Amino acid sequence: MENITRSVYGSNLQTALLLNLPVTIPANSTLNEKLTIEATSFITATDRPAMKYATIGNGGHRLVVGPNNIGVPEPIQHNPTDASLFNHLPFVLRAVSNDLVSNERAKYGLRRIETHDGTPYIAYYLKRLNYAGVTTKLDYKTVLEGQTTTTDFIPNNSNLFPQPPALSNTGINVTTGNYVAASASIPFNMSPSEVQELLNVANIIYGDDNYAIISEIALCSGVDKLITINAGSGGAFNFNEVIATQIVSFISSFFAMKFNNSGIDILLSVGATEPMFLLTPA
Repeated sequence: MENITRSVYGSNLQTALLLNLPVTIPANSTLNEKLTIEATSFITATDRPAMKYATIGNGGHRLVVGPNNIGVPEPIQHNPTDASLFNHLPFVLRAVSNDLVSNERAKYGLRRIETHDGTPYIAYYLKRLNYAGVTTKLDYKTVLEGQTTTTDFIPNNSNLFPQPPALSNTGINVTTGNYVAASASIPFNMSPSEVQELLNVANIIYGDDNYAIISEIALCSGVDKLITINAGSGGAFNFNEVIATQIVSFISSFFAMKFNNSGIDILLSVGATEPMFLLTPA
């Protein structure tokens, strides 16, 4: 089972951006539509959506009973045509009289008012990622007897002046398992206070903070748009919302937040790999 599933919507966005074409957002492909948040706000022909957000859920696993009747979590893989997580969790769920303050709200998006057990709450379903210090890199992956060794790939003169490989016309030509990769390591983190917010989310929705499990993470693209929103407890204010929010990649995970109260600090590798067609006579 793949740990990461790329979505066709991310591929569509990537193709448009590479060709410098206007980005088209198909109907029924955004989290704005699913969550009814700025669902009818459309990007312009000059907008360039970027993958700079994350959303989380607790529906990306099932429990399987193994030897000695011990239950273990098993990931559930997404299809590339899926446009949302199996079960989204908001990062924050606050009473309308206790909303996040302005600098705290700036970290989140996909804000809406929703009701649980007859009580209205303010939910935030998207978190902005911090790319400070993130750079792309090129790697060369050498595979030998099942072991992979990674070295930096630095183009040289032979890459500018490649020579056709000499192939056998009598034997069988085989390829190596080597490949090159272009990647960037994106930090995904949750502070202890953010963990407490998620435990509070589970208590409100389920009445039990054991449901504060992150078993699916999605990296999302979108466009920031300043809008005026309902404060929830009277009045309104400007909020930097995210529109045209699409999932680019699904990532399987398993964090039982009740036992990760010190927080999460992981790196998510994104990019692309290409096999090396180093043909040698067999």
